[in-house]
Amino acid sequence: MKLREVLGITLMTIGGFMVSGAHAAPVSAVDRPAIMSAKASRSLMTDIAYAGKRLVAVGERGHILYSDDAGKNWMQAKVPVSAMLTGLSFPNAQEGWAVGHNGVILYSSDAGATWRLQRSDKLISDEKAGFPLMDVWFADNMTGFAVGAYGYFLKTTDGGSSWTDVSEAIANPDGAHLNAVMGLPGTSTIIVAGERGILFRSLDRGATWSGLTSPFDGSFFGITSVSPNMLLVYGLQGRVFRSADQGNTWQQVPTGVTSGINDAVLLDSGHVIAVGNAGVILNARDSGLNFIPETRGDRQSIVAVQPLPNGGAVTVGEGGVKVLPAGK
Repeated sequence: MKLREVLGITLMTIGGFMVSGAHAAPVSAVDRPAIMSAKASRSLMTDIAYAGKRLVAVGERGHILYSDDAGKNWMQAKVPVSAMLTGLSFPNAQEGWAVGHNGVILYSSDAGATWRLQRSDKLISDEKAGFPLMDVWFADNMTGFAVGAYGYFLKTTDGGSSWTDVSEAIANPDGAHLNAVMGLPGTSTIIVAGERGILFRSLDRGATWSGLTSPFDGSFFGITSVSPNMLLVYGLQGRVFRSADQGNTWQQVPTGVTSGINDAVLLDSGHVIAVGNAGVILNARDSGLNFIPETRGDRQSIVAVQPLPNGGAVTVGEGGVKVLPAGK
């Protein structure tokens, strides 16, 4: 399974409590701000995104980091919660949202330097209270979607001031985990992917949804648009599939690995790389996506990746943030 999915589902009832004294009550991770730590950049990080030219990464214990020098140095943001954070989206250079355990949704208006709590299961209790959110995507600074465990599916049209449960909009009666949500650039199309190979698509910016015929019955961990005519989904067992028609049909892409694939990105060099568990890195230097598999020496799982202006990339996962030089 994807590292982020394992942490979100299996461990969601373990973390987030602090005991002090013989009769102290547990303190929720929603009530406890993230601790500032010099080691934060080496802790488990689960997602990374651009806020303009700034890189922003999220991870365990409410850690949010940002870098203004292409990942060489990282500053820790002020965060009001210490819950595990799992997903991140910046629709513009200043405004961003992060999601995580305890139904937490955070908002930043200063490119990720400071954050405030918009939503949590403590603030808004419902039947999904206690389930983690796994991913978030905003079309603009008003309309956004968050997905998570057991069919958790939320929508906002007012910049996160309020969130509506829209899980009934998709055919997911068994409450399968929803692991990823993403809109295709330049279109009104949004894709949601999850366990058991489920794929849902909206062609009208989330107003209506329909199921897609899936090429795989295992979990999908992510979705990436690597060109106007190529959409990738990926997940368990090293599986990667591509579509040239917004998900109507899919073709499997050979990877040569069996470790779960967690993320993929188009580099400034024109290469496509995908990253996954056990330090797996797949590099395709051609438009045919002929991946060449490599394994990072530390074999630590890589959860997410973003391109760097020099043709390299920056990755996050076990061991924190790491820069991948151009050509690697």
